[in-house]
Amino acid sequence: MQPGSSSLAQGKTELLQTGIQLYEAGQFAAAIDSWNRALQPHEDTLETLDQALLFSNLSLAYQHLGQWAQATENISQSFAILAATPNTSRDEAYLETLAKALNTQGRLYWGQGNMEAALTTWREATATYRQAGHERGVLLSLINQAKALQALGFHEKSRKILEEDIEHILQNEQLDPTLKAIGFWNLGNAQRQVGDLQASQIHLQQSLAITQTYQLERLRPAVLLDLGNTEQALSNSTSAIGKRDEALAHKQAALDAYQEVASSLPISINQVQANLNQLSFLVDLKEWSAVQALWPNLRAAVTQLPPSRTAIYAQLNFAKSLVNILRVSNEFQNRLNQVPTWQDIDAILIRAVEQAQALDDPIAQSYGVGQRGELYEVIQQWSKAEAFTQEALWLTNVPQYLDGRYRWEWQQGRLLKAQGKRDKAIKAYGAAVKTLEQVRKNLLFIDAEVQFSFRDNVEPVYRELVELLLNTDDGIEPSQEDLDQAIQQIDSLQLSELENFLRCDLTQTTSISQFKIDSNTAILYPMILDDRLTVILQLSEKKVFSAVSMPRADVEQTLRQFRQDLSNAPSRTPEVITAAKEVYQWLIAPLEPALQQQGQIDTLVFVLDGSLRNIPMAALHDGEDYLIKKYAIAVAPQLELFTPSPLPKALRAFTGGVGKPQEVEGRTFSAIEKLTAELDEISRLTNTPPPLIDEEFQRETLQEKLSTGEYSAIHIKTHGLFSSDPEETFIVAYEELIRGQELGELIQTASLQGDTPVELLVLSSCSTATGDNRAVLGLAGIAVRAGAHSAVSTLWEARDEPNTELMIQFYKELQQPGASRAQALRKAQLSLIERYRAPHIWATYVLVGNWL
Repeated sequence: MQPGSSSLAQGKTELLQTGIQLYEAGQFAAAIDSWNRALQPHEDTLETLDQALLFSNLSLAYQHLGQWAQATENISQSFAILAATPNTSRDEAYLETLAKALNTQGRLYWGQGNMEAALTTWREATATYRQAGHERGVLLSLINQAKALQALGFHEKSRKILEEDIEHILQNEQLDPTLKAIGFWNLGNAQRQVGDLQASQIHLQQSLAITQTYQLERLRPAVLLDLGNTEQALSNSTSAIGKRDEALAHKQAALDAYQEVASSLPISINQVQANLNQLSFLVDLKEWSAVQALWPNLRAAVTQLPPSRTAIYAQLNFAKSLVNILRVSNEFQNRLNQVPTWQDIDAILIRAVEQAQALDDPIAQSYGVGQRGELYEVIQQWSKAEAFTQEALWLTNVPQYLDGRYRWEWQQGRLLKAQGKRDKAIKAYGAAVKTLEQVRKNLLFIDAEVQFSFRDNVEPVYRELVELLLNTDDGIEPSQEDLDQAIQQIDSLQLSELENFLRCDLTQTTSISQFKIDSNTAILYPMILDDRLTVILQLSEKKVFSAVSMPRADVEQTLRQFRQDLSNAPSRTPEVITAAKEVYQWLIAPLEPALQQQGQIDTLVFVLDGSLRNIPMAALHDGEDYLIKKYAIAVAPQLELFTPSPLPKALRAFTGGVGKPQEVEGRTFSAIEKLTAELDEISRLTNTPPPLIDEEFQRETLQEKLSTGEYSAIHIKTHGLFSSDPEETFIVAYEELIRGQELGELIQTASLQGDTPVELLVLSSCSTATGDNRAVLGLAGIAVRAGAHSAVSTLWEARDEPNTELMIQFYKELQQPGASRAQALRKAQLSLIERYRAPHIWATYVLVGNWL
């Protein structure tokens, strides 16, 4: 967001413009000084709008420094001046100044975590920019609105603004080419931030094409740099879900973009940033020969940048990559001939810290000092590492910069853990988690200048704390208090993963008090740690702990092969049973005495971790029979999201789906023969109108039918896929795909118009993405979006005839007095086992959420 400019007296104009130049260079304290001098000592001689604009600009600069009180005071002064302006003077210049102040206030609310107020204010800014005829302001404030809507969980409304409202403006043939290029550039960046990577790629490519057509050479490198960042994100996301060829293509596109920017003229910060992003990416990819060729030549370019926050972050990112090279130098010493010394890295960090001090930028200073602590952690100089970490923590107090604070609390925990100070380490990790709870929604859209990813920067905080709490190296079992804390952290991790998947804040969804576990239910929390697999068994009166020593890699390999054998064909049943016995020994066998002692347990609820999510727990085998023979089984990604409560009354099920073979978006979907047999019978059993079939099953008709709010169950039989990539989570409607987030929001929006909550969402004939450890997040994400209390679907695509048999039997069982969802699904699966012994056929089903 840029500060506003205006027309002042000559001396004042120079101070305003100097302030803008300093702001754009990342020298925020110096910009504040320049603008304050423009206001003093003859503030009363300034034009009213000029005063309002300067106070708005000051608020922006204070926000960047994390000085929220000063930012609030200055924007309030700006609004007070604008409010006092006579109605006769409220012309286009007034409206433009007011809109800029509103944009600044929206950013202030955003920075303080008040997304609702930010959204309301940015809507006012958009309307005011429109009145002023300020097209660029309209575009930027619409983008801000979309980000706020996404953070609040309104994915479809956010998408509409990004894909319809903004694109409509940008398609105007009369629009200035420079503004159009900037518009597509900003749109592409916003879409990358909200996780819509394919749209981001398209719009950045459009911006790039405009810069080429109209020879906008100054803009082109910046757009190309961001296109490289989007290609890198696409490479990471496709790699995570097992699409290796696509990942390689995006990887090469990212590297090509970075290399083109790095070789462009004239020399600019974009060149340096492109090389830094390329280096960071190559280190992540462990492409050491390319790393070796790149990093030694970067130091001069990075350290010669003129002082600014951008320059400081460039140095910090360079140092971060060098520290990562240093970490692995022993492991890959045969491929790394030249390794940075810790003294070289420290010198870069010292320079960055000195520049931050000179610029009076405590946030940048905190990052620099904290990274010095990380460097000394790597070389195991504990006292210096602790001292720098403590100083970095203190610096986050000055501007109340919580986004950075949790990093140093986490680092403090790691340092204490490394020195064997368990209790102090747990306290530090606990502080980091507590801070994370406050800033989680901000982390969804964190500034790309600071290297960040959920996998590297959030998930390990929870995992390492759980590992500390469950540590049995001294031969002592974890206490009940330790187990309580571990369960809390596992739940928090599951919630964070869902938020990261959905790109929105779920804290409002989870404000549910702790529920009491029924005496017939046991909850199991398995965790795959680095050197062991642990399980916490939660019973109504106590918790029991077990652990099996085994490297993570061995656990993951066994589970991958188990899932592959399960989903491929019935002929792999002998191999399936072998693996099922092994996993049973890990998870269930050590806890059998406690389960048997309880006596009346008939339902097991699993809060699963990692690759375990891809395994149907029903298929585990005790050597005599499958687990489903003893227990009903459910999966709960985060218990507070799906607080258990019995079905209140007989279900009324909406039914619909597509059975015709189709090709949609380049994907081929085969015919589903038993479509009408299944849907007609379920409609009959639940006494509801006939299903929407084939051509009738489209987004608009689905929304229209659901908007009555009369359905407590939604049963959809069509092809679909669940993935940890939201773009790869969808169901197939007629001649279109409905993405998971759209489906969830569509169901929720429609059902809110009635007074019947969605108790059950069934997605028949779907499957989870192969090779994606977090694919079940896709199903859970749809359920959360829809507000559904529980969801039933399949881990791999079910055979049509037995699938129809099971679904009809499931609804019959639900009609029995006192039947729970988990027990109904168990009985339906048992009816299949009688006819089809192969787990490939009956074990694919999973119940997610409320099991009662």
